[in-house]
Amino acid sequence: MRKSKRLSTIIGILLVLSILISGTVSAAPAPRAKWTVMVYISGDNNLEEYVVKDLELELAPAGSNADVQIVALADRAPGYDTSRGDWQTTKLYHVTQGMQADAASAVADWGERNMGDKQTLIDFVTWSKTNYPADHYALYFWGHGWSWHPGWVMEDDTNADTLDYDETKAAIPSLGFIDVVGYDGCNMASIEILKLWQGHATALTGSQEYVGWDGLEYDVFLGQLKANPNMTADQLAIASSQSTVSDKTWSALAVDSRLNTLITAVDQWSIALKNGLAANKKKYTSAFTATKSYWQAPMDKDLYDMAFEIKARVTDTNIKAKSQAVMDAFASVVLHERHVNQYDGSHGITIYHPSTTNQKIDFAYYLTLDFSLQTNWDEFLKAYTP
Repeated sequence: MRKSKRLSTIIGILLVLSILISGTVSAAPAPRAKWTVMVYISGDNNLEEYVVKDLELELAPAGSNADVQIVALADRAPGYDTSRGDWQTTKLYHVTQGMQADAASAVADWGERNMGDKQTLIDFVTWSKTNYPADHYALYFWGHGWSWHPGWVMEDDTNADTLDYDETKAAIPSLGFIDVVGYDGCNMASIEILKLWQGHATALTGSQEYVGWDGLEYDVFLGQLKANPNMTADQLAIASSQSTVSDKTWSALAVDSRLNTLITAVDQWSIALKNGLAANKKKYTSAFTATKSYWQAPMDKDLYDMAFEIKARVTDTNIKAKSQAVMDAFASVVLHERHVNQYDGSHGITIYHPSTTNQKIDFAYYLTLDFSLQTNWDEFLKAYTP
């Protein structure tokens, strides 16, 4: 049903009044910067004690300037940290150098917002782009994570909710283009998440593995960005990845048209694997067992290493060729990758591969992902582990 023009006008006026009353719009937007960096801090959980620390010890040391504006939406939880007045609502910060993460420094208090709700994300990005316009935008997700699995990403305990894949997908069209997406959370550097952002961002940075308390070192790469505000999206993603010296894995990855070659290669590889399943299942199983996987997530396996192990074990020339094509495609997608010796075999991108029926958690949900819908990987998984 189409709303009347009069009703639409009234609704629009009420929305504007609501925003003005809440104090979430500046009197006038700031002059256009080269970069606006947005940090979505989902700390309404057991990470709460690090919210104030990261605001004050990593974001505030850099602080905003005319070229680089830094904004953060931060939500805290009760019971973990009582610093800075023990505020627990969702506060919006325009981060200035040396800022204290207290109520007085916030530009707005949004009350108790659900960080697992796509509308909170949309509101934050919309506010940031409206009030701090820039040539380029970076959006960092700070909080819990686990790739595409529902029930983990940006956990909000007060609201018993998470920002699941389908909600992020629904929000993305309202966010506008984001040059760099960063995940300061566990196990987010997966091909499934890359596909989610393809066409909506240029580069993404995240970890294949569990992320420790340090994660992204914002003061390091934001300092570099302020020193060189003409950084490209690739350069900022690489700087972000390189800042994480204390974590076991990290990578910077292209999610624009450069990802197409890898997606196509995995699709064709999936078909070849499925066609050769009857003759090669034991060799596949040996290869999958040897492939690098990650702590508490044995179904997350390194994609390059998997192709390498398959190629090394099969004799089928087509499967070998398709495996090599997957490995070759990494050259255009992986901008930066590092891992500790414990994780030799890591190359920057995981793929979901349940080796047993017990590992097929959330498989029905997996079938709804863009990566599943646009490749034959899920068809191979169904054939390999019925």
